[in-house]
Amino acid sequence: MATTKNQLQSYNGFAIPLQPDTDLGLAMLIAEGEDGQHEPVAVIGTISEAREAAASDLRERMRRLELDGDAGLCPTLYKVWARGIDGTYRTACEIIDIL
Repeated sequence: MATTKNQLQSYNGFAIPLQPDTDLGLAMLIAEGEDGQHEPVAVIGTISEAREAAASDLRERMRRLELDGDAGLCPTLYKVWARGIDGTYRTACEIIDIL
């Protein structure tokens, strides 16, 4: 007698395809520099919120530079990390075109 298993379809480790307003729970927005350095920016709930936070973060860093201040890390991209179906955090989205 043959048995069949229902397999969960996985979307890059997530249970559903992620849309801009998909609730990610407590996800993290991380800024990454060209040399691989990274730093946390914000706790976010959706990809749309992450895009807004990334744009705001980059504007603030640019403002500090214009005032001859230290902008810290110079981000080349931002990543959204969220908990996947296996319970581990994984990259949910990369934000490159910020402004």
